[in-house]
Amino acid sequence: MNREEELIGFLDREFLSRKEAIEHLEISKQCFHSLITRGKITKIKKGSAVLFYRHEIENRKQDASELRKKYRPFQYTTEGDSQ
Repeated sequence: MNREEELIGFLDREFLSRKEAIEHLEISKQCFHSLITRGKITKIKKGSAVLFYRHEIENRKQDASELRKKYRPFQYTTEGDSQ
């Protein structure tokens, strides 16, 4: 494996493009932009390239289900619940 392939492999393991991040989180572009604006996701910019930390995106996806349960409990109650 040459140096260029190693670097590309590193980038693929550690970073996501905007499109990849949006697809991974399964959210709209507007929602994604809002997360960046509010500082919930870090944007890395080098020239015209914009990347996002893979671990941040994966953590955000994990936290999303907990946030939904917290702020939308009505979606997680069963028919037999009296809530």
